[in-house]
Amino acid sequence: MKNNCMFLKCINKIGGIETFLYEIAKIYKNYDLTIYYESGDTDQIKRLKKYVRVKQYKGEKIKCKTAIFNYQLFGLENIEAEEIIQVIHADYKAIKLKPIIDNRVTKYIAVSKQVANVFEELTGKKCEVIYNPIEVDKPKKVLNLVSATRLTYEKGKNRIIKLGKMLDEQKIPYLWTIFTNDTEKIDNPSIVYMKPRLDIRDYIANADYTVQLSDTEGYCYTIQESLVLGTPVIVTDIPCFKEMGVKNGENAYVLDFDLSNVPINEIYKVIPKFEYRAKENKWDKYLASGESTYQKELKTMVEVQCISKYNDLELNRLITPEDKPYKVNKIRAEELEELNFIIRR
Repeated sequence: MKNNCMFLKCINKIGGIETFLYEIAKIYKNYDLTIYYESGDTDQIKRLKKYVRVKQYKGEKIKCKTAIFNYQLFGLENIEAEEIIQVIHADYKAIKLKPIIDNRVTKYIAVSKQVANVFEELTGKKCEVIYNPIEVDKPKKVLNLVSATRLTYEKGKNRIIKLGKMLDEQKIPYLWTIFTNDTEKIDNPSIVYMKPRLDIRDYIANADYTVQLSDTEGYCYTIQESLVLGTPVIVTDIPCFKEMGVKNGENAYVLDFDLSNVPINEIYKVIPKFEYRAKENKWDKYLASGESTYQKELKTMVEVQCISKYNDLELNRLITPEDKPYKVNKIRAEELEELNFIIRR
């Protein structure tokens, strides 16, 4: 005779009950527990098997001291147990389902007072409330990487794939955010994609590293922005990076093109702290001097009248000649006049 048998008809890929089973298995692994299922996700079953017996139920007769059912009472007709427990996981009113009741059940356990109250109201059955168990190990730090790049050969797509595999092999948790409009994405669950935008400095400042694994770069603003913001970089050994002040072990990890001898664990555990000063800006020597009126004109509002229907992207609405006069700044008025959409009042 088994001590404890727990039943869940379908073990899904993700879900609260699946987490409940995992926590029960982990915490009570020494209680002779067997989990039975009819269909189940391979990964969920694999992690349960680290702690307890897990078996696919095929209609066999089972004898045990305690049988615990989650949701469906599947297989109950073949179970002989001293105690039969039904765990109530949901607010049946909220999910609009009718509770399943069987007189062979000897005890009802609800996961919260709300769930218990609703179940008791609908069935008249008393529920004991036992909150879901949890035992949280100290979490590992998630390595936060960011890139802004095309996912092409010369921009290091194959190196991105390889570096991701290295991190996976060392079981390092990471989230690699890549800003790209490339449609040929890399199949890696730790790499996420965002549409390119004009400014990603907030994301760079929030990252542990900015990564650029190109074959070549003339100059790389993303790397310069990272260094100015105090975010170290992971780059290939390209001459322009040295010229920009990228220094291996000081503000960067500089990798060989074939990614040989990558210090993966050091990258994870030793994130450089540094100060960086951008190269001197000398463009003022080549720009003709003279005061600009542009900013003043942006603040100068003029009244205009539409003479030709158009969709105004700045005002986010359709403008027609029947509309009342409206105001735009002087620069915008000039643009609309050139397009023959408006006249000034």
